Amino acid sequence: MDKRATITIFVGLGIFAVGIIGFVIGGFGIAGIEESMEFTLEEVNNGTISIEDRDGYGELGVTFWVQGEYLDDDKNGIWDACETVTITVTETPEISERWDDNAQTLAGGFYSEVVFDYDGRESSDCSSDPFNKNLDRAEKGYVKIGRACLGCLAGDFRFESNTNVSVTYDDILIAEVGEDVGLIAMGFLGGSGALCCGIIVMLIGVILIFTLKDDAPVEMSVNADGTFSMESTPDNTVGVGVSQSVSQITTSSVITEEMTKAEPYQFPSTESAPEIEEKAD
Repeated sequence: MDKRATITIFVGLGIFAVGIIGFVIGGFGIAGIEESMEFTLEEVNNGTISIEDRDGYGELGVTFWVQGEYLDDDKNGIWDACETVTITVTETPEISERWDDNAQTLAGGFYSEVVFDYDGRESSDCSSDPFNKNLDRAEKGYVKIGRACLGCLAGDFRFESNTNVSVTYDDILIAEVGEDVGLIAMGFLGGSGALCCGIIVMLIGVILIFTLKDDAPVEMSVNADGTFSMESTPDNTVGVGVSQSVSQITTSSVITEEMTKAEPYQFPSTESAPEIEEKAD
C-alpha cells in the first residue's frame, strides 16, 4: 500500500474519532439539561433558597409549581390550582434599585403568574385563559402557579406554604440550560461534521490505494572501469505511474590522470620583430 494512501486513511480515522467524541459531548449536554431542569426544592411546604446574584443586578427570582392541571371547575375565571395554594414569604434579600417599580412594590413577595403577557397587555396572573398555560413540566404532572423574589440581591429567601410545592431557582436554571445547549450544539453539529469529513477523507485514501503505485527503488553501482550504472526494479518502473527503460545507464565521462595534466604554455616568438622594423623603414 502506498504510504500516502495509508496516511490519508489514518487522518480520516482521526477526524472520524473526533466526530464520535463530539456526539459523546452532545449526549452529556442532553443529560445535563435533564439535570438542570430538576427542582431546587421538591415537594416541600417550607424552604430556604440562597440567592447568589452573581452579576449584582438582581435576580429573576424563583418559580413555584404544584402537581395538578389547569382546570377551572368552579368557572370563576381562575385556575383551581392557584386557588388551593397559599404561599407566604417570610424572608427576602434586598431588592435591586435597577428593577422597575413593580419589583420594588412586590418587595420579593409571592405573586401569581402562569404565562407573563399571555394577553399582550403584560398581564401576570392565574386567569383561566387558554393562552395562560405553562406546559413546561406538564409531562411530570406539574403546573406553574406563581413566582417570588423578583429583583432580589444576594441573600436568603425563605417561604412557607399550606401545601406541598416545588421550586426552581430561575437564574441558575437558565444559566445551566444555556451551557447544556451549547454542549449539544457543539457536540452534535461539530460531531456530525467531523464524521462526514472523516468518511470522505477515508474514501479518498481508499481511492489512492488503487490509483497510486509505490516508487520503484533505483540501485546505482560503480563498475570496475570507473563507470556508473543505474538499475531499476523489475518492470523497469521509475516514479509513480511513469515507466521508463533504464536497465543500465552508463557514462564514459571517467576522469583519468592523463586528462588532468596541463600542457605547457608557449609564448609567441620575438625573432621576427627586427624584420618588421626593417620593412617599416
